[in-house]
Amino acid sequence: MRTLSEYRVKLFSVLGDSVSTFEGCSEPEYAVYYDISHKLSAGILNTLDTWWGQVIQRLGGKLLVNNSFSGSTVCWHPLYEIQSYGCSDERTSSLGRDGVSPDVIMIYLGTNDWGCGTRVFQDERYDPVADNPALFLPAYRQMLKKLRTNYPNAEIWCFTLSVSQCSAQSDFSFPYCYGGRHISEYCDAIRLCAAEYGCRVIDLYNGSDPYDTLDGFHPTAGGMKTIADAVINELTKYET
Repeated sequence: MRTLSEYRVKLFSVLGDSVSTFEGCSEPEYAVYYDISHKLSAGILNTLDTWWGQVIQRLGGKLLVNNSFSGSTVCWHPLYEIQSYGCSDERTSSLGRDGVSPDVIMIYLGTNDWGCGTRVFQDERYDPVADNPALFLPAYRQMLKKLRTNYPNAEIWCFTLSVSQCSAQSDFSFPYCYGGRHISEYCDAIRLCAAEYGCRVIDLYNGSDPYDTLDGFHPTAGGMKTIADAVINELTKYET
């Protein structure tokens, strides 16, 4: 068991999609959702307005690398022109800098896989030996395997997906299903893979209130705080 004070001065890296991007801090810079326009619209003006900035600041840590790519999935797709998917060699080897490795890797990915209705298992069954990166669970497993190889001393946190709301749209209803697949299927897969590789689960699906968004998915400043609060609350479950 650990206490939150043990994360002081630790180096944190983020592996994420558009929700975790921030112009000036994300790598690569050309795949950023929170550019100047969206920053202003969302009220997210500096890194301490992001979920990851708040988590790191509250733990007393320091950001090493934010490898967040707008539109990215965990899974490989044959139409991808660049290796933007989370299980790629490129993404899983780009969380350190100048020979320095992260102490903690926070993975907040999977929303776009769910949004695409990506199959979770082969033939809708759990297969512990499946190795198809076009399926969500095998791709997530590959991602964790590569991260464990590249950063053997890092603590890895796997975030489940979260329910959102949109206060600016009174008729917004959260779409739990895309392509006939419920968001909980992806959360279950994340938990399974995290257990296989000894990673910590940050269960946003069960442990968070719906976060507020600009458009149903991208957090406002208030939504970022909701996510950050949920992460800290999840971490306190592990305190001694």
